[in-house]
Amino acid sequence: MTAITTDELARRVDDPDSAPFILDVRAPDQFERWQIEGKADMATLNIPYWTAIVDDEETREVVPHDREVVVVCAHGDSSDLVVETLGLDNLHNLAGGMDAWARTLVPHVLYDDGTKFVVQLDRIAKACLSYAVGSRGSSMAVIDPAGDASAYERIAADMECEITDVFDTHLHADHLSLGVQMAAEFGATYHIAPGDAEGAHFKYDALTDGAVFQLGTMQIIVRSVATPGHTPGSTSLEVDGRYLMTGDAVFVSGVGRPDLGGETEPWARDLFRTIHEQLAPLDSELEVCPAHYTSRLESQADGTLRRKLGDLLANDPVVSMDDEGEFVAYVVSHLGEAPGVYATIREVNMGWHIPTHDEAMELEVGRNECALSE
Repeated sequence: MTAITTDELARRVDDPDSAPFILDVRAPDQFERWQIEGKADMATLNIPYWTAIVDDEETREVVPHDREVVVVCAHGDSSDLVVETLGLDNLHNLAGGMDAWARTLVPHVLYDDGTKFVVQLDRIAKACLSYAVGSRGSSMAVIDPAGDASAYERIAADMECEITDVFDTHLHADHLSLGVQMAAEFGATYHIAPGDAEGAHFKYDALTDGAVFQLGTMQIIVRSVATPGHTPGSTSLEVDGRYLMTGDAVFVSGVGRPDLGGETEPWARDLFRTIHEQLAPLDSELEVCPAHYTSRLESQADGTLRRKLGDLLANDPVVSMDDEGEFVAYVVSHLGEAPGVYATIREVNMGWHIPTHDEAMELEVGRNECALSE
């Protein structure tokens, strides 16, 4: 029996020539909530593991024999048993299952001139993006960390950097932030806007408008703390005059939902003003690098998620709306229902509740739903 790691699978799900067939042996309700996705149109079959084992002959008949099949379960144990039972050479178990898949981060270098670097980390299972930025041999900052902290540690080690700063662009509702944990572990400073952290049970450095953070030869400029809408304290970070980390304010396509705090219409109006008063005056050549995306189809050929600010402002159907009433009406009518678990995740990220490992994994199940529904 052989296994495939989640890192290996993540490198292949965008390529139609190497993307495998997925045999998902979780219960149907778990399968419906969350599946392995990529840019490639992967064929996926759901057969619960007990059915796959009891009806092993029928299962062998319906899985392909002429291509690689990756068998998936929650933690990698049941799928391993299915692979052993079926005994086909082309079957491979996904080590760690969806538990490991949920934490897997795929790094993409956006910029590296031998001194400064910007790395985008794609948490592909949840369509979440985070960033490592800094100067080689000096210091590094992490923006919106989630998933597996060791991925950021590896980058710091490769770049011979000390992690000195950790930023959350906003209070996350769809996933657990590693910000406070990483800051404590590395003796770094944790930064978040007070509009999102009032009453939090942790220490933080309050982001203020126009603050400048020096990382070796690189400057991280907090262009404007007042980019609210998705949350009251949503913050955009301009990195080295090249990139604009917008959190969930705007994405490469569309905008963040403004209803997670119960103030839908007022926050939608804040978001409109953010776009036209805070983002529009910035350099149009800045590349927008958000904290989320909707589909891998939004990624560029190199796998990165980014878009020129000027192009986004001019051509995105939602971001380009210039009438406030029309914008607010559109946003309110396209929200969809936010997952009920988001309120609990916000409490965890405020430090009000410390979940067990199992509770944390359950909170993280499913893709992000912080963007507007289509």
